[in-house]
Amino acid sequence: MRCVDSVAIAIRRGIKCFILSALALLAITPVAANDDQNPSVLRIGTGGSSGSYFPIGSIIAQEISEHCEVLALAQRSNGSASNVRDIGGGLLESALAQADVVHWAYSGTAEFESSGPIENLRTVATLYLESLHFVVRSDSGVESLTDLIGKRVSTDEIGSGTQLNVQQVLRSQGLAEEEIKLVYLKPIDAIDRFRRGALDAFFVVAGYPVNGVSELIEEGVGKLLPLEISLESQLLKDFPFLTIDEIPGNTYGNADAVTTLAVPAQLVVDADLDSELVYRITKTLWDDRTLQQLSENHPKGNEVAFASALAGLTVPLHPGAERYYTERSHPYLDRQNRR
Repeated sequence: MRCVDSVAIAIRRGIKCFILSALALLAITPVAANDDQNPSVLRIGTGGSSGSYFPIGSIIAQEISEHCEVLALAQRSNGSASNVRDIGGGLLESALAQADVVHWAYSGTAEFESSGPIENLRTVATLYLESLHFVVRSDSGVESLTDLIGKRVSTDEIGSGTQLNVQQVLRSQGLAEEEIKLVYLKPIDAIDRFRRGALDAFFVVAGYPVNGVSELIEEGVGKLLPLEISLESQLLKDFPFLTIDEIPGNTYGNADAVTTLAVPAQLVVDADLDSELVYRITKTLWDDRTLQQLSENHPKGNEVAFASALAGLTVPLHPGAERYYTERSHPYLDRQNRR
């Protein structure tokens, strides 16, 4: 009897391991697609666990799975630059990415000049603004960007949207990267090293609030500093996707709003995706239920609005998305058609 029980237990364990392994594979590999244009699994690249891309992307993926006859999976990633490259290489069907990175990737400019344009990128929507967080240790003596000289600073991973933006900001202030002890860590790793006293400052571009930043400030280990960038700054002229923004008071226990820079986050897809599928994805994104889920489950979800869906787009809309906006007579398309 004991032998039979042992066999039964082993079988159940084997089945459980098989199921868990299969689920793990779903998150990293394509599964039995109908064809390249109309897959049965839609992989959505997001970001690290400490930012806004993964929770926002997970909400969108859940709604797509329920309404679009496709299994949508939000995948953690190294962020914007990695996401658009993976769409170009066929490793993702969709992703969240910074508008500036999307533009550079499609046009083959800036950081994408050497690798060439990613021509199969298409946009679906602008979602919300992401803010550049400048976090320093409370005991570091850093009170401004110029105080970073000689300090240990993380600017996120090389090639990430954050790293590219920080590079622009430092150059605009006349700071050479060689003057700073730069390291390139994912936000979660930067936060860990920061907490242990092995890092003086770090940057992260994300929708506020960032949980890890909140924890550091609550612990008294870190503080959020403003970026003193004027409206007349050459930085804003050279990089029109950047805009001056404010992180509201009390977001991180700060009494006053903190001035910083922001860049739009966009939902992008592979140009080869079936138009009918992208039409349904776009329709689902702007469904009242999806907007309610976004609003209730993430602070940045309140900013996802149909009125600003086409703001700042420089990469062509996917035909399926364009069809949806045309049917709903989006004001932006109306203005474009009247020109």
